[in-house]
Amino acid sequence: MREAFARVWENPYVRVLVYLLLFYVAYRLLLRAWPALSILLTAFAIAYLTHPVVRFFEGKRLPRFLGVALVYLGLGLFLGLASFLTAQTVLELSRLAQELPRLLQPFLAWLLDLPGRIRAIPLPETLKPVLAEAGQSLQGLIQGFLDTLVRWLQGLMGQGGNLLGFFISLLGGIFQFLTALTLSVYFLYDLPRLAQAALRVFPEPYQPLVAELAHKLDRSVGGYVRGQLLVALLVGLMVGVGLGLVGVPLAPSLGFLAGVFNLIPFVGVIVSGVPALLLAATGGWGQVLLALLVLWLANQVEGNLLGPLIVGRATRLHPVTAIAAILVGATLFGLWGALLGVPTAAFLKVLLEEYYKKSRFYREG
Repeated sequence: MREAFARVWENPYVRVLVYLLLFYVAYRLLLRAWPALSILLTAFAIAYLTHPVVRFFEGKRLPRFLGVALVYLGLGLFLGLASFLTAQTVLELSRLAQELPRLLQPFLAWLLDLPGRIRAIPLPETLKPVLAEAGQSLQGLIQGFLDTLVRWLQGLMGQGGNLLGFFISLLGGIFQFLTALTLSVYFLYDLPRLAQAALRVFPEPYQPLVAELAHKLDRSVGGYVRGQLLVALLVGLMVGVGLGLVGVPLAPSLGFLAGVFNLIPFVGVIVSGVPALLLAATGGWGQVLLALLVLWLANQVEGNLLGPLIVGRATRLHPVTAIAAILVGATLFGLWGALLGVPTAAFLKVLLEEYYKKSRFYREG
């Protein structure tokens, strides 16, 4: 029986078929177990990102359990502040949405009066047909935009029946996050022992190579993530303080929004710019221009100073490569792809430079 099985297994087509079947079974099991795996991965990510802080406390001769407690105390304060600022921002934007028609009334009146002003300007006869055609095209474009906006608002108002489902999903997400946060405490406390246990899973001849790869992965990917967290903090401070100085309402909340979304490079300033300009509009066009200047300066400081100085040292990636990694990751895997695109590209660059270019295949073909 064993000999017959060995002869069948020698057939390469049989082996390929078996491997494909095992891969399919593993894929189906992964899909079934993904909700639990996502919680475990989130818990490990929290522990991995906060581990350098615990090591810092250990360097100050504090016990590890005390360092873990301080980390989660700070994390709890951050989550409380984030909840307060988010609620404050949503409340103010809802008030702004109610006042938006009144704020836009002078601009709409100017637009409606614009054709009459243009007609008062003497124009050559040859330009009148061209301008008439352009006016009709513009009118059709505006009408199409307004129709689309009305349909979008009608669809939004029609979502009232799904309110219960929304709150159920929200509560489920909060429960999963709290579960991941609780598990991350155990991961963080035992992370060195978990790393040693994971290393012993590999065959002994390959353990030095795996340890070296893990060290380089931590240096590039971990360095990028921690550097990006620092950049996000600094960008949030710049936006919050700058908007506060020019008098924009809810400047701390807008700075927090810019910092959170800046975990994806170059996105935070853009995302926070829309509510910032809407809130600045309550103070007139001068305040809008000043807010726009603050956002532009924050974007320039991030792209030309903070990014290359902090994140660039960890990844050694060209800005074009980083942007391409974000776009490709977001296209393939959505938000997680955008978040992990740059660290993945950084790790691939490490593999390319440290292993591929030093290999015999690269030198001799």
